[in-house]
Amino acid sequence: MGNFVRSVAVVLCLTVIAASAYSQELTSTDIGTVGLAGSATVSDDIWTVRGSGADIWGDLDAFQFVHRLTNRSGFAVVRVDDLQASNRFAKAGLVIRASLDPGAATAILDVKPDGGIEFMARASTGAAMQFIDGTASLPGFTPIWLRLGWTSGDITAWTSTDGATWTLLCTSSISLPLTPEAGLAVTSHDDAERATALFDSFSIGVQTTGWSSASIDGTGVTGAAESATETNGMWTIVGGGSDIWGDADSFRYLYRRVTGSNLQLIARIDDLQNTHPFAKAGLMLRSSLDAGSPTVIVDVTPGGNVEMMARSTASGEMMFLGGATVTMPVWLRLSWTADGAAVTQVSAAISTDRVTWTTVGPGAALPLPDIYLAGVAVTSHDTSRTTTAHVDGVSLLPSGWQNAEVGFSTPLGNASVDTQAADVIVTVEGAGSDVWSSADAFQFVYLPPLPDGAALTYRIVSIDNTHMFAKGGVMVRDGLAADAPSVILDAKPDGGIEFMARLCGGCETTFLAGTQVIFPAFLSLRRVGPTFTASVFTEDPDDGETVGTVTVPMTTPTPGLAVTSHDPARTTTAVFDRPAN
Repeated sequence: MGNFVRSVAVVLCLTVIAASAYSQELTSTDIGTVGLAGSATVSDDIWTVRGSGADIWGDLDAFQFVHRLTNRSGFAVVRVDDLQASNRFAKAGLVIRASLDPGAATAILDVKPDGGIEFMARASTGAAMQFIDGTASLPGFTPIWLRLGWTSGDITAWTSTDGATWTLLCTSSISLPLTPEAGLAVTSHDDAERATALFDSFSIGVQTTGWSSASIDGTGVTGAAESATETNGMWTIVGGGSDIWGDADSFRYLYRRVTGSNLQLIARIDDLQNTHPFAKAGLMLRSSLDAGSPTVIVDVTPGGNVEMMARSTASGEMMFLGGATVTMPVWLRLSWTADGAAVTQVSAAISTDRVTWTTVGPGAALPLPDIYLAGVAVTSHDTSRTTTAHVDGVSLLPSGWQNAEVGFSTPLGNASVDTQAADVIVTVEGAGSDVWSSADAFQFVYLPPLPDGAALTYRIVSIDNTHMFAKGGVMVRDGLAADAPSVILDAKPDGGIEFMARLCGGCETTFLAGTQVIFPAFLSLRRVGPTFTASVFTEDPDDGETVGTVTVPMTTPTPGLAVTSHDPARTTTAVFDRPAN
């Protein structure tokens, strides 16, 4: 890991209605005994959910549930736009529960018709629901953002007025299985009537720290017009602003808070709307969100001109350092190391294939604080309108780490480390048909060589349940060819463990052994010459379970983290960590 530094940890705190009308993932179900059948429809990402039912309370629930299976570490987020109901105890909100049983262990974060918010939990199946915390009723219903996070039964409840700045309401704990149910809930508190709720921006995902976005300075375009959203691995960034130039900048920024050095930021700019010849989309390091912050950027304009620029002092002039001409899509890279004098040396490069890189500019010296920002910047160079850039493969990794799609080309995955965490936390998003048969297709974060006798050990915290055969695990393979000899120890969303190997180039992959774990769980591959031993454990390696041993000769054994969605058209996300202690 070199001088890659980590500091303070970030804590985040059956009647089935056919789902094909609105989603292949989500199902609409009435839980318990309801007087009137509920329903759920979606149009332009706006959910209309109608439900009756006596309540979500006591030891048995009755409500309409729009849900899917998830895993033991995840989150759900939604904005509740409206709730129409005749009873003041009607509810609309987010639920995580152990099963579809009416008395299942449950946590709910909901809003009532008068705008009051409730966070409640039933710790175990059959127990009584307990009110944990809430906020007072408001003068009329106001749209509110809700977020539930869970990690192995530890639940956090958050609220927000804008979906960007979140307030922690409370925490609790419930008993969750390997694959709990999560989704939207509506109950009328009156079996003779249905309550109707409108939701938007609904998502269920893995629990991890991630990217944020903000408009820097006054862009002249309303904040609602600017955005940064990710779909299936691709970021769509809509930015306004006058420019990134002079002594102050004006643009949209997708960023992470970063500490330490010996890091690299990589992304592919697929396209950029031509709102102005000086519109820009590129990679940026920045001291802060201040408009005049010290900054380094490598960007591309709609005409394919690449610029490497830097502002070395606060409110100083931006300097053009070097350029090139390319055809989009183009890969951009910023790499930076500390020189020991509180100054960071930053270099920029471009590539057409993410393999061969060409340096742009002479590099720049950038003074950075202990915590700074790294990300993707987009400006329209026209304050009367926005421009849109599509950006793939956004990855932030230590120097010496790389990520790539093995065996396929799209959709591109991404990988990022949380440099602020006390542990090494790696989030990997990848597509691909599988790690199986005579050739693989997956996202691979490959690491520096594994010494003979050493073990590749990471804990898998969660993997998004996009397919029952999605996989996330530790792997050693003989290079990046799709049919290379390889050994993998992986976990599926239900906690099933697979130990598999391809004994020679182009051979069929063989399933060797398996077991079952509860997330989070450590996966370990130890290499002694050509022999690999796989084991899993919860905390202490000495208390672990040996899954199997296999011998696979390799010329260049390459260790790493592997993630496949088992669906070539979409991505899945896995979170790995390696605790500091």
